[in-house]
Amino acid sequence: MASSLDFKRLQWVARRVQYRLGWPGMALVALLVATVYLVAVWLAPLQTEIAQLRQELAMQEAALRLHPQPHPQPHPQPVSSPEQALAQELAEFDARFPGIKQLPEELGVLFRLAEGHGLQVVKGEYSLSEKKQGSVRRFEASVPVQGSYQSVKALVLDILDALPNVALAELGFERGESLEAEVKTRLRLVFFIRKRAA
Repeated sequence: MASSLDFKRLQWVARRVQYRLGWPGMALVALLVATVYLVAVWLAPLQTEIAQLRQELAMQEAALRLHPQPHPQPHPQPVSSPEQALAQELAEFDARFPGIKQLPEELGVLFRLAEGHGLQVVKGEYSLSEKKQGSVRRFEASVPVQGSYQSVKALVLDILDALPNVALAELGFERGESLEAEVKTRLRLVFFIRKRAA
C-alpha cells in the first residue's frame, strides 16, 4: 500500500515538472541525464587506464632510483657574433672555388671535352684579371673551336656541368661558305678561382 502511494506521488511530481517545463524542458532534462550517463560510462575505463599509467610511472621511477643512469652532459654551443658567422660563411663560400694550382687541370678538362665532341680547338687567348674587392679571381679564356653547331652546344652544356666555377661570358658563331657544315665558334669562358691559397 505504501509503495503504491509512493509511486502515485512520483507520478504526480513528474506531471507537475512536465507541466512547468513543457516538452522542450523535459527533452533537455532527458538529454542531460543521458550525457551524465555516457560520461560516467566513458570515464570509468579512462580512470582505470590513468591508474595503470601512474603505477607504471611509479615503478620506472623506483627502478631509476635503484639503478641511476648517468645523464649526458650537453656540449655548450659556442656563441658566435654576426661578424664571426659572416666570416665563416664567406670562408665556406671561398672553399667552393678551386685554387690557382687547379687551373691547368680545369683547362685540361675543357680541351678533353672539346676533343670528346669531335671539335677542333684552335689557338686561344687567356688572361687573368683580378678586381680589388672580393675574394675570387677571374681567369678569362677565349677558346676558338670548329665543328658542328650541335657539337658546340653539347660542349657548352658539358663544360658548365663539369666545371661549376665556370661561366659562359660570350658565344660567337662565324660561318664561312654557306655549304659548310662546320661553324667557327668563339667561346669566352670565365673561370672563377680562389684568391687565397687553401
